[in-house]
Amino acid sequence: MRYSGFMGFVSIILGILGVFLSYLLIFLFLEPILAAETAAAQECRLTAPFFIPAFAGVGILGGILWLVAGVGFYQKKDWAHSVGVIAVVITLFATMWPNIPAMESKAAVPGPWFLIFFPNLLVYFILVRNNGKESWGKAILGLGVGMAFILNFINGIAATTRMLNRIPDYGEASIYMLTMPTNMIASFIFGYVAVGLFLAKKKEFVRVAGLAGLFLAISAGFPLAFYSMFFEGADPTFSMFIMGPVVSLVVGLFFISSKKWNKIMGSTE
Repeated sequence: MRYSGFMGFVSIILGILGVFLSYLLIFLFLEPILAAETAAAQECRLTAPFFIPAFAGVGILGGILWLVAGVGFYQKKDWAHSVGVIAVVITLFATMWPNIPAMESKAAVPGPWFLIFFPNLLVYFILVRNNGKESWGKAILGLGVGMAFILNFINGIAATTRMLNRIPDYGEASIYMLTMPTNMIASFIFGYVAVGLFLAKKKEFVRVAGLAGLFLAISAGFPLAFYSMFFEGADPTFSMFIMGPVVSLVVGLFFISSKKWNKIMGSTE
């Protein structure tokens, strides 16, 4: 296996840092973030106490998988690359969102979880391009699908936050109650697709899953975004809810078009 020693070293470092920093950043920043959000009466003060530690737990899992991949790379096992791909996707997912409440509350600017996110983003390209010998097109598509994975879950978190802040007014909470589970299901599907692009043997099933994620994301994301922009407040305003369905639509074009899909996957079908 090419680059096995280098990738083994990198994997071990990412694994150690991922686990250690996931613990450390919670101890250092969870209380200041929650205190700042409570003092500012920000809506996410209700959900951040749950989601920030939950993401830290996922980040620890990503670090553990990096350690497993490191052992595999050093021993030149074929499964090491597959475990590394799963590890990097999980770690990127786990270390993006916590930066938002950290920066929004001004408790930590820039977000400290970027210390884990950016090294993993760099290694993502090394892993799939140098080690996996994937094309730039597939690497970029995988990154786009990963963004859809993250953004749709963020929409689910934000919908949960707004729902909890509006209950028991179920009229105002209903749009968030309806779209929250759909956004999260779309997110998990895109998470599978992000891994499946590189590891799944049945690529057509990955395409079908991508189509399902696309239609779920736009069916929940656009109504959620339009309601937030045009009906939630007194005046029209931009909403970050729009990012999830827009990114999902952009990457979804590669699943809709057989020509684009075959070109990215290197298929002649």
